[in-house]
Amino acid sequence: MRVHLLTVPNTQPTAAFPLDGFCVRGRLFAELLRDLGHEVLLYGVEQTDVTGVTFVSVMTDAERAGFLGPVEYQTVSFDPGCPLFLTYNVRAAHEILQRKQPGDVIATIAGSAQHLVSEHHPDLPFVEYSIGYRGVCAPYRVYESHVWRHTVSGYTGVDTGRPFDAVIYPWFPMDASLVTDRPEPYVLYVGRCVPLKGITVACEVAKRAGVQLLVTGFGDLSLITTGEYVGAVDMPTRDRLLAQATAVLMATRYLEPFLNVATESQLYGTPVIASDFGAMVETVRHGETGFHCATLGDFVQAVHLAPSLDRARIRAWAQSQFSAPVAAQKYTAFFDRLAHRAEGFETTHSTLQESACPSLTISPPSRSRNSNGRLRRPTVAGPRFATAAMPTLGSSTI
Repeated sequence: MRVHLLTVPNTQPTAAFPLDGFCVRGRLFAELLRDLGHEVLLYGVEQTDVTGVTFVSVMTDAERAGFLGPVEYQTVSFDPGCPLFLTYNVRAAHEILQRKQPGDVIATIAGSAQHLVSEHHPDLPFVEYSIGYRGVCAPYRVYESHVWRHTVSGYTGVDTGRPFDAVIYPWFPMDASLVTDRPEPYVLYVGRCVPLKGITVACEVAKRAGVQLLVTGFGDLSLITTGEYVGAVDMPTRDRLLAQATAVLMATRYLEPFLNVATESQLYGTPVIASDFGAMVETVRHGETGFHCATLGDFVQAVHLAPSLDRARIRAWAQSQFSAPVAAQKYTAFFDRLAHRAEGFETTHSTLQESACPSLTISPPSRSRNSNGRLRRPTVAGPRFATAAMPTLGSSTI
């Protein structure tokens, strides 16, 4: 299969733009398609560091910088009518015209912001391959979570199923050398320092739990009222912080489509203490890989419970869900199904797969509370969990 893969014009498709999730996801998707044996034509700004693909430059980096002006690249609005996107879209559509063949596919991660490209090529299937946003437009859609698929259905007034849509979790590379079963006695906040992302809650939780909080990210640093701000660190440093943390606090107030850091943390075996809504209700297993929390008291109690979780089990589950081999299998099935789209729901072709999720050992994943209103400790099978006393972050068991 030949894929005309659109990137986002506020970045170059290189590792130099780690703060833009769309850029990071686009590079990983290009590599996955390449490794699956597909021919990838990658359309972007000036250059790429993705090897084994055909790169088509549709804009110089000087032009990109001129369009952005003083705006930081990771904060750009995806407006199809703005000069940045309009210029990129018109040029990308022209370049595709010079190269397309019957049976090709156009793929985007920018939704309606790049709909113009597909309008110039109605003969080619248009796919949104990793939807974590509201502005959908393509006939064929892959969402980052089931929660977000249903949320977008509500936004767009769709109350029926769409047989050629899918949910495929994002996947992440990891540095296995950082893995440890003896974490450091701190909890970590990673992300924008804005109230909506939960920085103020994280600070209050750490204060009440009596634990050290480390914060990395950018935004309003005046919101950090406790703990230590370690800066907007590079990716290797951030990964080391994730791997060595006792737990990661994800007290977001936003209905998250996916939240990458939550899954990256679990790939290192680090428990995630999360809000009990949004995608984390499916990407974090309550009582096994982290905790779902509704109140401040829940978050404080979860901080004390987190060290009892088995980091090796957390890693194993995360790798079964958020790894490149799992995503490759699911995208192969998606594109296989897409090849039979003309037959619609009535197609007799099947791409049904068994679940990659290992059986859980929580019985049940209880959210019940003790008489004092605090979260009851989850019941987990296995002698370690049945006999271990609840450790605290200051104990020698960490």
